[in-house]
Amino acid sequence: MAKRTIIFGDIHGCYEEWQLLLNKVGACKRDQIITVGDLCCKGPSTRKTLDLAMSLPNLKCVMGNHDWFMYQRWKAGTLTFVDEPYHRAAAQEMGSDIGRYMKFISKWPLFLDLKECIVIHAGLRPDIPLKKQHPEDLMKLRKIDDQPWYHFYTGSKLIVHGHWAKQGLVVRDNVIGLDTGCVYGRELTCVILPERKIVTVRAKKTYCPV
Repeated sequence: MAKRTIIFGDIHGCYEEWQLLLNKVGACKRDQIITVGDLCCKGPSTRKTLDLAMSLPNLKCVMGNHDWFMYQRWKAGTLTFVDEPYHRAAAQEMGSDIGRYMKFISKWPLFLDLKECIVIHAGLRPDIPLKKQHPEDLMKLRKIDDQPWYHFYTGSKLIVHGHWAKQGLVVRDNVIGLDTGCVYGRELTCVILPERKIVTVRAKKTYCPV
């Protein structure tokens, strides 16, 4: 079997759905497994999700905005004082092992520039080299001048991203968006490259109100 690259959309602590989707696509050690970030928060089990991620030697993750937020607040010692209850809940769930999880997250890059595609969490701005993109854009950008950022992307190399659950699945010649809102009761989605096959599983329930 030829080597596959399998890229998963925003997981947000939906451990069971991620496990189901890994099994559905028959992910194995020969595959390159990637997530677009936001493994943490909002869903039922950030801890189990990170445990699974840490157990996969062939997994690469890019940094999502929630992952980054938790890491930065943990590093500053202010994570227990954040306003959002799902950030506090994820921190409490990790308990005394939080340092181990945060050190794992700290190693994630802002992007992956692979032979077959570029993987980012959110978006990028036109006419700026990938390595010079602002971290905030790579983790949070959705629109430029009230239009989706990818309307301005004219490159031929495929970009795979997440971060935009309200938008749902996006499949264009040069962009694939994979955040299909599993944590909001919809679906968890992945794409298998090079054939660009889209595979989904339904969420078991709604874990977080929209």
